[in-house]
Amino acid sequence: MELDGAEKDELLRVLSSAFPSLEELRRMVESARREGLDSLVSSGSARERIFELILRAESEGWTRELVAGAYEAHPRHRRLSRFVQAYLASVERSIPRVSLERLFGPGRMGGAPEAWRRRLAAIEKRVCRVEPQVGAALGTGFLVSPNVVLTNFHVIENKLLESLRVRFDHKVLPGRTLLQPGTTYRVTKCLAYSRYSPADLMHPRPREARTDELDYAFLQVEGAPGDAQTDGESRGWLELPRTREPFLPGSLVLIVQHPEGRPMSVAVDEFLGVNPSRTRVAYRPCTGPGSSGAPCFTRDLRLAALHHSGGPRMPSSLGHNEGIPIDTIRDSLPLDMLDVLGWR
Repeated sequence: MELDGAEKDELLRVLSSAFPSLEELRRMVESARREGLDSLVSSGSARERIFELILRAESEGWTRELVAGAYEAHPRHRRLSRFVQAYLASVERSIPRVSLERLFGPGRMGGAPEAWRRRLAAIEKRVCRVEPQVGAALGTGFLVSPNVVLTNFHVIENKLLESLRVRFDHKVLPGRTLLQPGTTYRVTKCLAYSRYSPADLMHPRPREARTDELDYAFLQVEGAPGDAQTDGESRGWLELPRTREPFLPGSLVLIVQHPEGRPMSVAVDEFLGVNPSRTRVAYRPCTGPGSSGAPCFTRDLRLAALHHSGGPRMPSSLGHNEGIPIDTIRDSLPLDMLDVLGWR
């Protein structure tokens, strides 16, 4: 089941308000599903049929089609518009159904556990787009303290720091309709960095990346976006854990990213393994330009790696992407940097 109880109740109320007659409901369903209403649900009032329609859409995995079809048929209905905005703008909705089934099993039909959904919603608020003051987005980043964002070094390489911004809460609906532009914060300083390895640019690679070639940059930003209130609570941040992930081949990886500067989305695929020096972890292709600097998580949403695509440039013939294990990054930081971040 994709919707929680409150969402199902609200969708029932919204659709009953937007399509009060059976004729209006029939037209919407035929347009959205290319099927007749009577072939999908049994007889009854419009409200009764809407209730059955929602249950069937949930059980068969076409709730998104139903919601999108309703909005297309009645785009000026205010309550329906509010529901669609909240529903489609959620990063969880970016996860393809087949990926949700890999995470939670085909019988769940995309029904993630409530605690998992809350955790992903919290993560979504802490991931940002890294961009110049003028021009296309450069990459992705995420908060690791109230006013520090972690991204790749190659994202900011040769860029004037004073011209960089990070943008949180950028929301765009399908069809490129802007829901909210988000909030930007100016980058004020690079607190610590590690360059990428020259070997990252070579194929085949002559050696492994060293522990001083981790392709990261800790950027201080103005204000304290981690303390800012969003949806009634502090945004928060992601502290880098000390634990060493095993990165077992075949275990699932989730990357929360801004591919090509587009709205945030979640990619799901498999870890392939970590190199002996734990400076690079490989996983199957599931990203794009602009994903560099994105946080990588385990199936249960533990922060595990910093995505960097193997370089800034990895030959596509390698057939995989790469990140840097989070514990390796943390271990590379001097004590005074840990103090700055509040991690000691």
